[in-house]
Amino acid sequence: MRSFTDAEGRTWDVVPGRESWGTVVLLFSPRQGSGARTAPLASETVRDADQELAEMTEEALRERLAESRPWEG
Repeated sequence: MRSFTDAEGRTWDVVPGRESWGTVVLLFSPRQGSGARTAPLASETVRDADQELAEMTEEALRERLAESRPWEG
């Protein structure tokens, strides 16, 4: 899990996960309020996604959050 602050000052936690059809995603959860979001990853396994997440800069996380869609879980 990683935490970061978006451009508007909200703090988010982000973890890799898998959607029901097997796509590996980043799952973004705001620390305050609701509004979880997901963004697809190129990784084929959650283990690879863990590594990809660990190597992302905060700026890259902000970009992925901006491109994300609401989570339908």
